Amino acid sequence: MSNLEKYLAIRNLVNSTEKRGLVYGASFSEFLILRAVEAGGPNGVRRVDLADQVALSVSGVTRALAPLEKLGYIDHQEEHLDARVRRVALTKSGRELFIDIEKDVQLLMEQIDNSIAELGLILKK
Repeated sequence: MSNLEKYLAIRNLVNSTEKRGLVYGASFSEFLILRAVEAGGPNGVRRVDLADQVALSVSGVTRALAPLEKLGYIDHQEEHLDARVRRVALTKSGRELFIDIEKDVQLLMEQIDNSIAELGLILKK
């Protein structure tokens, strides 16, 4: 198997994972964002820290948060000491969604484990 074929096999696995809808149609990327925001607790997480945690730019995080905020899952909070700093936190419905999605992700991870094992066999060829 050529390196190009190996790369394409890995990319296909990643793309198929991302395309699988989770609870309420949320994507895997949205889950990762919700997970990082949830880890920030009730005080939330700064956007710049969130961007680092999910490997996106700050503007990418802003774009990803917009639909979550519109649906009422994310709340913005201003830092008391510095008005330029904006934090994001989960709303009550955002926490409920995260809990539901987390269960779905556990099932997805089991499927991915199987896919990775199969991919490992393919890549060894």
